[in-house]
Amino acid sequence: MQNRPRYTALILGLTFLAGAAIADPYDPPANYYSGVTGTGATLKASIRTAISTGFISRDYGDARYGLPVTDPDPLNAANLIQVYNGASVPSVWDLGVTWNREHTWPESYGNTSTSAPQYSDLHMLRPCSNSVNSSRGNKPYGLDAGLWDPTQAGSPIQYRGECSRAIFYAATRYGDPAGSTTTGNFVIVDSGWGTGISKMGKLSYLLQWHYQYPPDERERKRNQTVYSSALNPLHYQNNRNPFVDHPEYIWAIWGNQANNSTLYVGNAPSGDGSSAVNVSFGPVITGAPAFTTQNITLNKLGSTPTTYDITVSGAATCSPSGPRQAFVYNPTSRVLTVGVTTAGIGAYSGSITIDNTDLTSAGSGQGLADGNDTISVSATILDHASPSLASGAPATSQTIDFGNISANSGIHTLPASVFNRSSTIGLTAGLDIDSVAGVGTPVSSTSIITTTLAPALNIAEGGAAIGQVSLDSANPAGSYQVVYTIATSDQNIPGAIARPSLTLTVLGTIITACPGDLNHDNYVDDSDFVLFSDAYSLLDCADPNMPAGCPSDLNHDGVVDDSDFVLFSDAYSQLLCP
Repeated sequence: MQNRPRYTALILGLTFLAGAAIADPYDPPANYYSGVTGTGATLKASIRTAISTGFISRDYGDARYGLPVTDPDPLNAANLIQVYNGASVPSVWDLGVTWNREHTWPESYGNTSTSAPQYSDLHMLRPCSNSVNSSRGNKPYGLDAGLWDPTQAGSPIQYRGECSRAIFYAATRYGDPAGSTTTGNFVIVDSGWGTGISKMGKLSYLLQWHYQYPPDERERKRNQTVYSSALNPLHYQNNRNPFVDHPEYIWAIWGNQANNSTLYVGNAPSGDGSSAVNVSFGPVITGAPAFTTQNITLNKLGSTPTTYDITVSGAATCSPSGPRQAFVYNPTSRVLTVGVTTAGIGAYSGSITIDNTDLTSAGSGQGLADGNDTISVSATILDHASPSLASGAPATSQTIDFGNISANSGIHTLPASVFNRSSTIGLTAGLDIDSVAGVGTPVSSTSIITTTLAPALNIAEGGAAIGQVSLDSANPAGSYQVVYTIATSDQNIPGAIARPSLTLTVLGTIITACPGDLNHDNYVDDSDFVLFSDAYSLLDCADPNMPAGCPSDLNHDGVVDDSDFVLFSDAYSQLLCP
């Protein structure tokens, strides 16, 4: 490999276990990279051991039949996809008329031995149009004059990233640090390649493209197909391209400095590089429109590129998510679309974790030492509010009776409250009292009977608007009634609707100070005696035939009996009420 500048900052190494945070059908076996460790030359050597162990070398002629398996057209089983131009052509081998075998590492650059494993390695070979292959010739990859852009104009597939990883694979599997011109000692450089020299480039472009175009599902499936006997029983190699599985290996081998990237969400990272943002999608009430997503900006500081994984847990969603994502050189940012998955009334939460996966660090909070970044997601879907005039049981109507109140005996009060009972424990929306309107019989009753109940907002689950009703006895004698209609609704959040109205009936009778004046004409005379006698014969105030309020119960003990008769007799003897 090329000479690498000595790091002037901290380089941290570690052992890399294969198990990816998010498993899928194209992940390597759990122990495939278990021996991979370190950075630089140590990392490269341990990777070479991993991808060489168990490797099955295939004959170059076998590639005529292996490439249709590794590069099929997913929309046409009879075709394969050519490299560089992405064209779909019949996959049947016709002696190279329709397609031939392209060496991503040119034959003339130290890859001339047809019997050597690198000559027929499917990680390095691709099906290609004859004319495109001829146009490429042995040009190294790059955008400068005389170099070759792996992605041709009009191609539906972006090949720059995966051709870069094919070259990095070749330099790892078949290279050594000395960069010898001996066949097989492959090394990647920024200049100095040539016929008969086992050097390939252009390193600066290959590094840039590796991060600009990270491995996608199609490339990962190809990597698995080259490896797997199940997917490719006749031509499998039993080894993998490690830079497709672990893009973070690249900078630790070919990067020209320790990684100084810092990833963060929110306003700024902390000293260790970590950061956190909370995203709340609630509360709403059941029936509200589905939650929309929110955009969160993921920022990158530092001049070096880096790779990162996004892991999602709980009810959180994130796009994009998953491992093997990348940022290019220099400070930049991208938008993550964050959401939440719900299923009816309930409290939901989850998290999104961004892990900078680079293997070197230029200092605290950078590269390997960059602390994880977390987006915490929460949402609450509430049940509707449950209005009631009683706390213990649902009650949409209630009657409060003051009974007989002596005139000029003051303002009398009784409790009257509106409760928000639990419809779903812990998940009941707040209750609003929208209006309180009273209708009096007679009309003047609304000035004699009043209430402190009034519009209110967001009465909590299990809470109440505590109030009272009053009757002012400084009014003419008579019976009064007010029927209050209490309009309610859910608290003012998405999904709120009107809730049942409550009906509160309040009544009472103001009687004069003369206890025997049962007909309220200011005289205690024979007509009052008739009324009293009728009540006296019934005795029990609870009898349904007793007049409302039991006016003949002069001592207010619940029965009309001899003690009331004594009081009535005293009044009757005076005839005229004072």
